[in-house]
Amino acid sequence: MDFVDTTTAAVLWANLTHYGLALLGAIVILILGWWLASWASRSLHKNLARRHWMDATLLPLVVSVVRYTILIGALLAVLDQFGIQMTSLVAVLGAAGLAIGLALQGTLSNVAAGVMLVVLRPFHVGHAIQAAGFTGTVQEVGLFATVIRADDNRVITVPNKLLSDAPIINFSRLPVQATVNITFLLPYAADLGHAIEVLRRVAAEQHKEGALIGVEELGDAAIKLRFQAGVPAAEADTAKLSLNLAIRQQLAVAGIRFMQEAAQPLYGPVPTPAAPPHA
Repeated sequence: MDFVDTTTAAVLWANLTHYGLALLGAIVILILGWWLASWASRSLHKNLARRHWMDATLLPLVVSVVRYTILIGALLAVLDQFGIQMTSLVAVLGAAGLAIGLALQGTLSNVAAGVMLVVLRPFHVGHAIQAAGFTGTVQEVGLFATVIRADDNRVITVPNKLLSDAPIINFSRLPVQATVNITFLLPYAADLGHAIEVLRRVAAEQHKEGALIGVEELGDAAIKLRFQAGVPAAEADTAKLSLNLAIRQQLAVAGIRFMQEAAQPLYGPVPTPAAPPHA
């Protein structure tokens, strides 16, 4: 009787030792796998972000694929710790994959839609878009969702499938142009041809070769000249300040003085006070 009890205890202790060590090894593998996946994704993101050839739209997807690949490898190593054979594992994973695919078909469709968004490129990171009822700037195209920053600084996370199925308006694919108009008056005594030549020189120096320069109006006391140029919308204010300064300086160097338009009252003509009645 004592011999049977001793044998049972030995077998129990051997099993506890074997599976305890396997469990400890599995925990260590999971911790190392999680750490390695995080470290690899951070390092890959940092290194690829420095490469000029790396598209910012594709970067999050590549990093996510690497991260999940390492995690899956760690999970397979954990299962191997418990002696699960790969042939049996493939059969189990096939059945489990089918069940999980049916249960998570919406999530998996987001992954497929994310891949299609990256491949077809209807927008890039940094583009301003309007799609699925949302308007803003694309911050990231992830494996499951796309992050959009709205104009009021709200962060919107949109499932990829929602964007893939909706019409997308891209405001940034083609450059948005703005028109800068600068007008000023010259006296009739001024050398008009010389003034226009000065304006053309300003256009060349400011890289505005397509600028429209000419006489806009022949007034009663002065000639109104117009300098019109197309610039990127984001640079309209800066370009106008630079052009105003350059035109003023070049006309001054050329000895051409321009006139100021007569000041207009803010609220219409000031009524003339009525004459006091005669006594």
